Amino acid sequence: MNRLVVMLGAGIAALALSGGAWAASHEVVTAAQIEAAKTPADHESIAAAYEQEAARLESKAAEHGAMADAYTNAGSKKGMNTAAMHAHCAKLAKQYGEAAKENRALAAEHRKMAQAAAH
Repeated sequence: MNRLVVMLGAGIAALALSGGAWAASHEVVTAAQIEAAKTPADHESIAAAYEQEAARLESKAAEHGAMADAYTNAGSKKGMNTAAMHAHCAKLAKQYGEAAKENRALAAEHRKMAQAAAH
């Protein structure tokens, strides 16, 4: 149990420390940007922001997938009931993955808009 607590604590600390790194470069698409987008560069900028968000979400999906696996492995080794924690992390991994796909689709649409605006 102590080893699991130490591993989880270290993982949480690593996530907290790395969180500032992605937040500093995190670009958010605003409604005003979308409404004002007219040029290819405007749409490319929005597409790039959606791609960046998709990459961040894919990273979060992978992190939670790894945590789900860790709960499965920890529970089987120690006889602990970690099914609820595994299910929680697996659900988050799926949701982050789906959100990443949606962001990539939005990026693709804005790239199409950029091409159309160029003509």
